[in-house]
Amino acid sequence: MPAAAQKFIDRVTVSDFGKTDLDDDEESSSIMQFTPFTVRLHLIRHGETLANERNIVLGQGDSPLTDKGLALAGISAKSGYLNGRTDAIRYWRTYTSDLYRAHRTAKIVLGLEDIHGNTKDDYDDGVVQQTSSLSDEGVNGIANNINISNNSNNNIDLIVDPRLRELAKGPREGYLKTLSFEEAMSRRLQEAIKDNRYQLDQKLKVPKLESVSDAWGRATDWIASLVKDAADEYHSSVSSKKGFIKDNNSDPSCNTTTDEGTPEKIYNVFALSHSALIRTMVHKMVDDQLPKNYALTNEGSLLLPNLSRTVIDVRPYYSKLKRNGSSNDRERVDANNKDDNITLRWKYRLVHLADVSHLSADPSINTKPPYL
Repeated sequence: MPAAAQKFIDRVTVSDFGKTDLDDDEESSSIMQFTPFTVRLHLIRHGETLANERNIVLGQGDSPLTDKGLALAGISAKSGYLNGRTDAIRYWRTYTSDLYRAHRTAKIVLGLEDIHGNTKDDYDDGVVQQTSSLSDEGVNGIANNINISNNSNNNIDLIVDPRLRELAKGPREGYLKTLSFEEAMSRRLQEAIKDNRYQLDQKLKVPKLESVSDAWGRATDWIASLVKDAADEYHSSVSSKKGFIKDNNSDPSCNTTTDEGTPEKIYNVFALSHSALIRTMVHKMVDDQLPKNYALTNEGSLLLPNLSRTVIDVRPYYSKLKRNGSSNDRERVDANNKDDNITLRWKYRLVHLADVSHLSADPSINTKPPYL
């Protein structure tokens, strides 16, 4: 274990956090020492699309944002708890799915462009003029245009990451949600025959179908990379006296203390993604922490409204096996660690579920989380 990690270990009660990547036998046979930092995931669903409005399955297909989707993204861009431009929160990393609907939403929310697609450079160069409202666009003109020239995140690096894209829905993509898998396959076959795109000696081409385990695999790969990068950054720049990040880019609002009074660094991560992937992450990470009365979709799934924000803490810890065990594919071995029995793992804690309070500028939006 790195010397800094050993010196500034933050010991907390394991029961404070949820699921771990250890099974019960492994967890009971290991010594757990929490790190003095947390990776906090802000998982935001993209704005409403035409497909959402028409109740069509999208999957890894795509659809443009509706006027309402654009307007509410503009409202979200004004929220200090979402846009990363105020002392309320500063993002360590910002990510978006590579699908258009997510990427477009992320750029608006983070202030990289306005709802019309104009960037800071467009305003600085005089290509467009600042306006005070959307006039006839959006939801009855309720969202004011983003003041790109004054409030944009000039130094933000929005990372486009395909690991955050939606689950691939196979043959149902592009069809109404009311159609079953079999009905969608039959409809595709009929349409292919009608359009002379299908021959009896050929296989019917359908969109990719992805399992929940496949999607969770890429999500955990993304989380693992965040934890590793945060650990490397923390231990390479930690103060030998206080345990705080010393670089000039650190934001004091990200530093906090634990119940034990130990300094702790919060690495806030913005991630603009999709309902099925966020839902998968929620159930895999904090299913045992969900309120009993959370809202459901018409299909019986956890309801995650467009532009809702779900926040989950990922708390890393160093685990040392009490017995001489061999490593397995879930271990995240610290590259700087000389002891093969010490691994970097993490536990999860639900902070917010499907929060839409940042949409309060629209009086038609229920600002309480949908499960209350």
